[in-house]
Amino acid sequence: MKIFLGYLITYVWIFFVLGLTIVMKKKGVAEEATRKIVHVSVGFTWIAMALCFGPTFHLIIPPVTFVVLNYVSYKKNIFSGMEREGEANTLGTVYYAVSLAVMSVITVIRPDFIYFYGIGTFCMALGDGLAPIIGKTKKCNFPIIKGKRSFLGSLSVFVISLIVCIVFKAIFALPIGPVAIIVTALAAAVLEIVGLKGIDNLTLPIGTSVIAWLFFFISAVAA
Repeated sequence: MKIFLGYLITYVWIFFVLGLTIVMKKKGVAEEATRKIVHVSVGFTWIAMALCFGPTFHLIIPPVTFVVLNYVSYKKNIFSGMEREGEANTLGTVYYAVSLAVMSVITVIRPDFIYFYGIGTFCMALGDGLAPIIGKTKKCNFPIIKGKRSFLGSLSVFVISLIVCIVFKAIFALPIGPVAIIVTALAAAVLEIVGLKGIDNLTLPIGTSVIAWLFFFISAVAA
C-alpha cells in the first residue's frame, strides 16, 4: 500500500503541476515563471518517494520515467509550461530528471545516501530555482557572467543551500558539521555559476549530495 501511495502521490503531483503551468502559460503567465514553478515543485517529490519507497529500486522508476518524458517534451514541446521557446530551450529539464535518477541509483546502492539525495534535490529545486528571480534585482547587484549569472542570484543559491543543509541536519540528526555545510553550499553556488545551458540541473544536485555525503562518510569512518 505504501509503495502504491508513493507512485500515486509522485505522478499525480508532477502531472498536476505540469497541467497547471500549461494552463497558466496559455493565460499569459510569463514563460520563466511557469518554468520555475515546475522546477521548484518537482523537488518536493523527494519527500513522498523517500517516505514511501525508502532506498529501494522503486525510487529509480519515477525519475527514469521523466528522463524519457522530458526528452520527448524537449523535442515535441509537449509540456509547454516547463520548456523555453526557440533556441533558448535547453536540455535542462532532461538533466533535472537524470540527476534524480543518478541520485536514486546511488541511494539503492548506499541506503545512507537517501538524506543527501534530499539535500541535492532541494539545493537544486529551491536554490537554483529561485536564483534567477532574486538575480533580477538591480539594486546592489552585478553580473558574474553577463546575461547568465548575477551576484545576488549566486548568493541566493549559497544561502538557500546553507539553509537546506541545516534543516536536513536538524530533522534527520545528520552528523555533518559547519565546515561540511558551508563547503556544500559553496559548491552549490559555484556549480550554479559554471553550469550554463541547463547543465547545472545535473551537476549541482549530484555534486552537492556527493560532497555532503563524503563529509558524512568520513566522519562515520573516523568515529
